Amino acid sequence: MRSANIARALAFFLALPGLAAARGPSTPAERKKAVETTRRLERYPLSPSANADRMWLLKWIVDIPDINVRGCSGPLDALIQDDGSRYGKQLYAQSMFGMTAFMIEHPQSKEDWVAVQTAGVESTLRAYQSLLAAEPGARWEELDALLEARREGKLHDLVEQTMEGCGDERPPGPGDAI
Repeated sequence: MRSANIARALAFFLALPGLAAARGPSTPAERKKAVETTRRLERYPLSPSANADRMWLLKWIVDIPDINVRGCSGPLDALIQDDGSRYGKQLYAQSMFGMTAFMIEHPQSKEDWVAVQTAGVESTLRAYQSLLAAEPGARWEELDALLEARREGKLHDLVEQTMEGCGDERPPGPGDAI
């Protein structure tokens, strides 16, 4: 049930570009909460509050006009196809949360799409490692390969080589929010 709710919310929010103008910019308190919530989800992806935390973050990211997350094709694509048995959609959403937290913590780098996307993948990998501690059957070959690339110091280069559709060809605009 949780996976279905996350999947529906993710699909709904991804289909809502340009609706961010309905409210003002994020507040410092909201940005702090977003980073703290992202880090908590990395450590405890299956906690009783995890689903509500994900729903809040997804809605907040869509609603705010000042932080734009670019969805890209890349090494996390397989997660979207999950039937719910291995938490793929939750892990994919975690990449968006990680990108958002990175842009909050490193506003000077928010236009560096490789750094932003790499931060999203890193966040997903932290959540994945925490998830495996509780659910060893939730293993993904794709994420294991990314963990290996990280161990070898090659994750940034891998992200740069495999991500498509989010490069520096144009600056992000209001319609690019998630």
